[in-house]
Amino acid sequence: MVLLDEDLAFLISSTVTNFNIKSDIHSFERIAEHLQAIQKARTSAVDESRNNLLALSRKLELAKTNTNSLMSSHEAKDHSSTMLALDREKFQLAKSINELESSNHALEGKVQQAKGELESVEADDVLSDPKVVAEDDVLLKLKVYRSLGIEVEQDEEVPGVFTKAVVRNPAKGDVHVVKIESRFSKFFYANYFWNVL
Repeated sequence: MVLLDEDLAFLISSTVTNFNIKSDIHSFERIAEHLQAIQKARTSAVDESRNNLLALSRKLELAKTNTNSLMSSHEAKDHSSTMLALDREKFQLAKSINELESSNHALEGKVQQAKGELESVEADDVLSDPKVVAEDDVLLKLKVYRSLGIEVEQDEEVPGVFTKAVVRNPAKGDVHVVKIESRFSKFFYANYFWNVL
């Protein structure tokens, strides 16, 4: 065979250079960076909501204190006019308190929602799932084979094991169907595919 006359080190290095996985590694790095950015954004949103909630709680306590002090400091003279003014002020303060409490509840809901989203993001770490990594490994192999003009079929009972390959050479117009058997080595099939291509 002409291919076997070549230097073995040259054949191995040329085979290794054809398997370029740098783009896939960069994709995984981008996914990890994106997950970290989402986590930081969610943490920042939760902190901001918590600070707003504390500020509104302080305003609510101040409004309640002012209401109590105004109600306890009225004088006996001009009692009816003072009572009307205090009633108006009381209703305004009660309205403000209701608005602050509803705002407080809404912010508490947002905090709970942000916590839930953060927990779901932390629970859905794609890179920690070995099944996904194994699937990505198989998909990467299939992509490399297809880019070379080789379509492989997996064993239905044993995932990740290939039983048949269809090798197409568009330049020659050839199509070869190869049954992959365990009695032949991977090196044998690699040489055969290179010769056909």
